[in-house]
Amino acid sequence: MNVLKQGEPLSPLLFNLALQEVTQSIKMVPSGIKIGKEQLNVFAYVDDIALIGKNEIQIRKLFVAMENIARKFGLHTNQEKTKYMIVERKNSLKKNKI
Repeated sequence: MNVLKQGEPLSPLLFNLALQEVTQSIKMVPSGIKIGKEQLNVFAYVDDIALIGKNEIQIRKLFVAMENIARKFGLHTNQEKTKYMIVERKNSLKKNKI
């Protein structure tokens, strides 16, 4: 089996094609947030991917799905470079008892 190594001329093209397949497959996973008529669960730019969900459980499920899909293309997640951020919007109008 021949392996295409990083730095070879076809590497960036094949990587982009594989990553595009991964992100398109993730979009089929029923999760994410709705903005207008669009359901969004992934943003990708170059080799950075942001997974979007309504809660931590949904994001974890998306991450597992992404890893499984990526593995089929020979791609792996670098755990040392992986960051998680949970952002929530909470009702800021709290009634204070006196």
